[in-house]
Amino acid sequence: MVVTLGLALVLPPMGCRHADAGTALRIEVPDADRDADLYVDGNYVGQVGTVGKDPVGPVMLAPGVHRVEVRKPGRFPVQRTVRVDADTPAETVIDAELLEDPQ
Repeated sequence: MVVTLGLALVLPPMGCRHADAGTALRIEVPDADRDADLYVDGNYVGQVGTVGKDPVGPVMLAPGVHRVEVRKPGRFPVQRTVRVDADTPAETVIDAELLEDPQ
């Protein structure tokens, strides 16, 4: 299951990118983890399975450094630091395999 996250973004014509264009965030999780919670820069975005759909909608990361975290009770969280600049692809994919916490 692939879920795409982001705020609306208008890209320049003909696929050109400006340094301030940002990147679309896509989180890949197994179907069993679609109920995991997504946080960007410490702010709750929603459950992974609902992000990209109404009312949450897609998530775009603006230029700069961002902390992305996927959490689910009973599993180790997945944390990634994403740096967005002029060389960042139009889409950033995070594979969030939430391993079971043996406790």
